[in-house]
Amino acid sequence: MTADSTYMSASVKSFPYSFSDKSQLKDEIIIKDDELTYDEKCHNLGVYCYNPKYHEVCARDGEGWAKISLFYFVWFMLLAGIFASLLGIFMAIIDKRIPTFRGNSSALALDTYNLNPGLGFRPQISVEKTLIKYRSSTRDGQYGWGEHKNQLDTFLSYYTEQDLQYQQQIDCTKYSLDQLPPLFRQGKSCWFNLLDLNFDKSPCVSQRNFEYDRGHPCVLIKLNKIYEWVPIPYENVAEVPERLKSIWDAKMSEYILVQCDGENDVDRDFIYELEYYSPLQNTKIGGFPRYFFPYLNQDGYRSPLVFVYFKKIETNVLINVECRAYAKNINHDDSIEYKRGSVHFELIVE
Repeated sequence: MTADSTYMSASVKSFPYSFSDKSQLKDEIIIKDDELTYDEKCHNLGVYCYNPKYHEVCARDGEGWAKISLFYFVWFMLLAGIFASLLGIFMAIIDKRIPTFRGNSSALALDTYNLNPGLGFRPQISVEKTLIKYRSSTRDGQYGWGEHKNQLDTFLSYYTEQDLQYQQQIDCTKYSLDQLPPLFRQGKSCWFNLLDLNFDKSPCVSQRNFEYDRGHPCVLIKLNKIYEWVPIPYENVAEVPERLKSIWDAKMSEYILVQCDGENDVDRDFIYELEYYSPLQNTKIGGFPRYFFPYLNQDGYRSPLVFVYFKKIETNVLINVECRAYAKNINHDDSIEYKRGSVHFELIVE
């Protein structure tokens, strides 16, 4: 078989070899009409990876690699410059304080077709876990109550620190509800007085370790922030859910109500007595003052809080607890996937 040399590069030779000494072709690529043997394939791969005769790596010499590296460097720098320019334009035109899509046009309303805030709780050792478990006889260690107390102290410290942001806080009880939104748009926010949680000598204070060492834990409940959301509270007893009618009074029309209970019938059997400490000052139910809303991303904004005091519960038993917020425009969904208008956590006191 004879190879046509006009169709081959200088580094490619046909096979069988036309040279008497085959060692002279050790740096050449083998090409033939028949299928290559295993040894020939390995030979071609080795020559492709590095050809010492022509000083080529992957069929390119140093000059070739320099050219293609320079091309891709310039190309990717150009792409990065375009991306940075577009990102800079986007950041320059977008309002960093006001969401572009808000109200029922926001992503938060996609599932329910209207805004529906949920609740959060503290202490929460991990955002991925909803279990509050500790031994009342142990302060430190894996299941000691000290970690829960420290987290509550840290969370409440944001309500007592005297920093520049607090210059923007005002006593909202001195204003009407109509006067507050313009002040909020100026960056003002309502001051939350922690003394409102300590009416009638509340047990939920750091000096008493939030009662964790006595086996009667205090859990903080807060309403999640949603931009421009305004609550529509119940105005009379006819509008409230059936479970709240027995404790309703006219003062509650100025609050978003909060109530906790066992999630299931079995869990309710293990919760014997609950008390609430909040600005509503009613131990039978908690409440967030409506003058804290709407939230407009003000600096120094502090969410209103409610302390739930588990005054008497069963010990050494896992209790599933559900807390719900109540207002006309807060919908509840009992599905495990959504749990709208509520928060779930588990409690074990050993």
